[in-house]
Amino acid sequence: MPGMRMRGNPRVYGAAGASVLAAAVTARYIAKWRQRRTTRGPGGGREIGGGRCFIGLDLSDPTAAQKRPCDYAVLDTELVCTFGQWDYREDASHIIPDRAIGRSFILAIDGPQGLAGSPEATMRESERRVNAPGRTPYTLPADGKPYSGLIVGSVRLFHRLVESGSRFRLLGMDGTPASNATLIEVFPGGGWKVVSNGTKLPSKRTLDGRHARAELLAGLGVQLPSEDSFTDDQLDAAMAAWTAYKLWVGEAVIEGEGPRWDTEAGVIREGYVVQPAPAPEAEGAEGMAAA
Repeated sequence: MPGMRMRGNPRVYGAAGASVLAAAVTARYIAKWRQRRTTRGPGGGREIGGGRCFIGLDLSDPTAAQKRPCDYAVLDTELVCTFGQWDYREDASHIIPDRAIGRSFILAIDGPQGLAGSPEATMRESERRVNAPGRTPYTLPADGKPYSGLIVGSVRLFHRLVESGSRFRLLGMDGTPASNATLIEVFPGGGWKVVSNGTKLPSKRTLDGRHARAELLAGLGVQLPSEDSFTDDQLDAAMAAWTAYKLWVGEAVIEGEGPRWDTEAGVIREGYVVQPAPAPEAEGAEGMAAA
């Protein structure tokens, strides 16, 4: 493995890069085995396939002085990935990409769905468990505080989506199970830690970091577009979409406290964060594949 090059990167990686590539090779084998499995749904067994898609949305700060579009990624059940952008609107109009219109979907948003559940709390339980850098307090944060614009925009967006009707069924809201959810919150930063087996990746804002994450996605079976490079926001969106896929196939971890309405404040409180489940040991996967 030493001496291998990252795709599109002229530099040769050392030990850390080799560990990343080794993890990706293992993940590729496990992912291919999983794609062949039959999963269980409300109607019994079903083969992976069909018209379902998984949308990952990397939310940007809608209050920033220099606003930028939100990047999204769409995966189908064969893990073919496409990218696009959505201009933030609090009313959530046009949030579903054209590729997903008319299809069953799960929308995974990288941003908090609700506020903390108690007045003395400085963050939600889910954020504590996944070690998220953003901390969502009991009340909407004032301008100028870290992540304040992103938190306010995300909490209001989730509220609007859930309030809009049965199309957006938030995981855990009113007892909505994973098998029926179409809206979830994710934390790609935690997802990268899971799929890299704890290996510290280069910063996502560097070329090395983006190449490492693209290699990991390819190792998981995600078929990225043919471009030579991707932005860190696109890759986070792809991780969000892949996490939604993992929830659908029953290989995800749900962290935190379930969401509930606070009608007086007009917000959702707490809420789950979905993370991909750690991969089983390679030997275990081989044994199950042979069974």
